[in-house]
Amino acid sequence: MVMNKIFEEVLWKSQEYLTEAKQLCSGIFWVISDNYDLSDHKLLIFDIPCDKDGNPDNTHSIELNAKKGKTYNHQKLWEEIIKNNPEHRPYNKKNYNYYPRGRVEISNNKAVIYLNPNINEDRFLDEIKIKFGLSEYYISEVRVITDGSEHYQCFLDWD
Repeated sequence: MVMNKIFEEVLWKSQEYLTEAKQLCSGIFWVISDNYDLSDHKLLIFDIPCDKDGNPDNTHSIELNAKKGKTYNHQKLWEEIIKNNPEHRPYNKKNYNYYPRGRVEISNNKAVIYLNPNINEDRFLDEIKIKFGLSEYYISEVRVITDGSEHYQCFLDWD
């Protein structure tokens, strides 16, 4: 009985990867929720299809606006795309750093997920990996780096 349950979960996860995973992507994300337990979260992603070295394949529709030119900057993207877009109501009325956030970087067939400590949980990481195509089929390793610095702080960290 326990083995059947484990098998069903593995099968479900693999089917989820097959149906939702797409090309390997880098990019940025926010976990949108005003609840302290993030129970009703929405993962807001801005992904950039790329190769295994992180080079964008130029199918993205939003201009890359980070200093390095290969990804997005959270603050700039929020101001340019989200803040005045009615599609993103009601959370677009907050500042870019209100919600927990992170980024996915790809280099040398490896992925690194940088994120706020409050979202370093399997329930978020599994969803991030699926949405950015971070399966073994596309990439050899996925590292998670929790960044508790002021750079990634959000409403959950403020007193």
